[in-house]
Amino acid sequence: MDTATRALLNSIALLIFASLLTFVAARYWFQRNIALASAKAIADDHQRVLNRLVELETKLALVNQAVIPISTAFQAILIKELTHFHTPEMDALMEKIGPPNTLTDEEERRLAQLLDERTRDMGPLISDAERDAAKILPAVMKRARAEAAVIDTAEGLKLKLVTVAAVVGVPVDQRKNRRVGDPPETST
Repeated sequence: MDTATRALLNSIALLIFASLLTFVAARYWFQRNIALASAKAIADDHQRVLNRLVELETKLALVNQAVIPISTAFQAILIKELTHFHTPEMDALMEKIGPPNTLTDEEERRLAQLLDERTRDMGPLISDAERDAAKILPAVMKRARAEAAVIDTAEGLKLKLVTVAAVVGVPVDQRKNRRVGDPPETST
């Protein structure tokens, strides 16, 4: 092979090698840009979910604040309807209803018995509204107690957000829940 042919083949080989190298580099940067765009979309969605979660937790707190006073107010209305000077035992037990409800099981059974007697009392001092209130109060007491228990246990319940970035190809540093490649956190 003469020198001119060798130079031509050398040039063609270098041209093919440079083309392949350019293709590989372009493909790498193209794929990297797609991955970064995908990671940004996931991060944006993650932030949107976090914002929505905070909004829902705020609304739930408002609902919880509104529910208990409604039950308590209804219970107080029923107790007011049932309170009379001629029934001191029942009045004393109703004072313990609360909030907070401090009735023992025995006192609650006794109150239920007195309320049942009130529903059947047809005397002139007892109105139909009082009879209805005597029927309703035990159910309202149970509901108020159940709501208070739910509120007490709800404090321990927290929603947890799970990062799914690693599933779609963006590795996540599990210790700090950050994407690999994010700038390190600075402590203030």
